[in-house]
Amino acid sequence: MSHAVMDQQDRNITTYTITSPAIGTIEVSGDAVMHFTEALRGFPDRTAYALLPAARQGLWWLLSIDEPQTTFVLADPFVGHADYGIDLGESEREALQIVDPTDALALVMVALPMTTGEPVTGNLRAPIVFNISKGLARQVVNRDETYSVREPMDLSVYPAQDDGVRLV
Repeated sequence: MSHAVMDQQDRNITTYTITSPAIGTIEVSGDAVMHFTEALRGFPDRTAYALLPAARQGLWWLLSIDEPQTTFVLADPFVGHADYGIDLGESEREALQIVDPTDALALVMVALPMTTGEPVTGNLRAPIVFNISKGLARQVVNRDETYSVREPMDLSVYPAQDDGVRLV
């Protein structure tokens, strides 16, 4: 179980203490918290998540602030799929308050295999788009139908980094 501690109203000074079964107890700065403009499918009561870099560059942890057992692994889709692209609609750009394309960060949910021999896959059909500066996020359906919800991914192409959050 987690608890969120609000030190101040300002997003830049608010901190949260999160206890996650995956990564233990950590302090998270408020500027790492993303608020979903629409809840993720299957998680209607969870709209605030901490976005934290993982131990491999281009991989991220997405932890629910209120229910940290709800934890996702996200990946930069451009690392393994250089030709990947996302076409955001006007309503999506408005909801995320994206004025300039450089305001956006797109990541995909990664499904880790349940048994040996199964591939790691990423949902390239429905990426999560973040406006990091505004702390907003939304899962969108990519208009490019080339990609699937279970696109094979090779996590070994993401280089190790020392300052990422690791599993306990």
